[in-house]
Amino acid sequence: MFKEIFTNKFVYIPVLLWLCIQTSKVIVDLIKNKKFNFKRVFGAGGMPSSHSAVVCALAMLIGKEYGFGSGIFAVSLIFAFVVMYDAAGIRRAARKASCTFK
Repeated sequence: MFKEIFTNKFVYIPVLLWLCIQTSKVIVDLIKNKKFNFKRVFGAGGMPSSHSAVVCALAMLIGKEYGFGSGIFAVSLIFAFVVMYDAAGIRRAARKASCTFK
C-alpha cells in the first residue's frame, strides 16, 4: 500500500514541490537573517506560497492526465482557487495586523 502511495505522481510531485519551496524559504531566511530559523521548515506563511503551489501542481497533473475538460479537473481547479483565495486573505489579514502593532 505504501509503495502505491509513494509512487503515485499525484502524491510525490506535489510533496516534492512543497519540500523545494520550504527549503528555498529556509535558505532565503538564512541568507537574509544570518541565522537558522527552524520555524521556517514547517511553518506557514511567506512567499512563495507552498499551499498555492501544491494545489496548482495537483490541478495541472490532473488536467494533463484526465483532460482539462474532465470533471475531476474542474473539482481540482475550484479547490486550487479556494486555497489561493484563502491564502491571499490570510496574508492580507496578517499584513494588516502587523501594521497595527508597529
